[in-house]
Amino acid sequence: MTPQVRNSLLRLIPDEELLRLIDFCERVKLEPRQVLHHYMLPMEHLYFIERGLVSVAARVGREKFVEVWLIGSDGLVGAPVVLATRAKPLHRRTVQVTGEALRIKTSDFCELLESLPHMRSVLERYLAVVLAQTSQSGACNSYHSLKQRLARWLLIAQNATGDDEMPLTHGILAELLGVRRASVTECLEVLQQDGTITARRGSVRIEDATELSKLSCDCFKLIEREYRRHLLPKIEFVLARSQPFHS
Repeated sequence: MTPQVRNSLLRLIPDEELLRLIDFCERVKLEPRQVLHHYMLPMEHLYFIERGLVSVAARVGREKFVEVWLIGSDGLVGAPVVLATRAKPLHRRTVQVTGEALRIKTSDFCELLESLPHMRSVLERYLAVVLAQTSQSGACNSYHSLKQRLARWLLIAQNATGDDEMPLTHGILAELLGVRRASVTECLEVLQQDGTITARRGSVRIEDATELSKLSCDCFKLIEREYRRHLLPKIEFVLARSQPFHS
């Protein structure tokens, strides 16, 4: 029987590999502000996100972190393990939107990966997407306006979660973008006046993604293009796997 999963990466691998992987996984809940990986500490578990949103943040000061990429049901929390199994992460991974994931011990995953060639191939393509997102986001943050950056962030988050509404406060958005809360509030008000979003206390809803994309910089389109180029054609081929796996 074909396992039913929501994670896009898991939907790309053959049933025989998926069954072997799932045998080592457990379903866990993800709570807002839960830290899945701490800065410079070993990653004991990896997480295939089924629902929710995780931000990966780089340290830019003693107690200050800024988001460098996002992970939703389109990705894996801890994918760099594929390249360096014993490396201590230079990033902190924090749940921003509640959800659930399939969790696997890093040691089990690394041992399994040697005998899962399709899984390894998928993750290598996913890492290419992550590299594109991080490099483009870095360039975007140094060149484009906060309004453009915020629009880009919301669109990427929408793609990662598959949801138009995100339960995020202005304070959290400011922390992720590395700017003042008042600046985020001002930009959200402008985007709301443009009719592209609705900002309420503790949530932001995208009302018109097409218009929001026009207000964003080209960085979102470039990141989306890389995702489609590396992964989406394969995903569209296996859309039948659309329901969650239950352990």
